Amino acid sequence: MDPSSHSCPTIPLLAQITRLRFLRGHALLSSLDIHPAQFHLLMMLDRANPMSQAELAGKLMIKPSTLTVMLHRLMKNDLVRRERDRVDARVMRVHITAKGADLLKQAHDRFLQFESETFEGFSPEEKALFETLGNRIRDNLIKAVEGEDPTCPWY
Repeated sequence: MDPSSHSCPTIPLLAQITRLRFLRGHALLSSLDIHPAQFHLLMMLDRANPMSQAELAGKLMIKPSTLTVMLHRLMKNDLVRRERDRVDARVMRVHITAKGADLLKQAHDRFLQFESETFEGFSPEEKALFETLGNRIRDNLIKAVEGEDPTCPWY
């Protein structure tokens, strides 16, 4: 089969969107000295504080070893803290600190700007449709990797 004979226009489009969102997110957060993945981690903790390291790694779809590196950087800057679970000493719970919550607010304000830039010119209906379609794409991909390790081998 000749690969050029079959068009896959969405693959390069999704790759470009992903790359551009990463670049813009990184630019918006660089002056706060955090990475977009660290922002995402802080957002998760803000919503469900505390979380176990295993829960966080699963929700972020990263390896536990990658999470450990992220947590060390965030702890070094006093943005999160870890403590042993009171019931199960094998479990480490991660908490967002007051400093982390303050930084998250600043970062969140920048991501509101990011969201506005991303969807400039979209009607509310188009944004809702995008969310619906994006959720379907995500759900399809989750089904496709079911039974596989969802972590990226490079992270």
